Amino acid sequence: MFVASIVADFRRYPVAATLEYGSLAVCVGLLVGLVAAFATGLPGYPGGIWLAVTVAGAAFVCFWTVVWPLYERVSGETE
Repeated sequence: MFVASIVADFRRYPVAATLEYGSLAVCVGLLVGLVAAFATGLPGYPGGIWLAVTVAGAAFVCFWTVVWPLYERVSGETE
């Protein structure tokens, strides 16, 4: 039943569902990456998994706090 509701979300609102479920996937990926980064120890050298987690998290935050509101303002769409 849960999968059917996800499919129904994608059929009704494809862009919104992609953003919501994509955000969920990014959050889960960041959590897994953070756990893997902690398992490797403290960041003692440039690059590596710590850099990947930091860059992915910063890109995710910038998307939702800068890019998306700017897109909504420019496109003039309101909910």
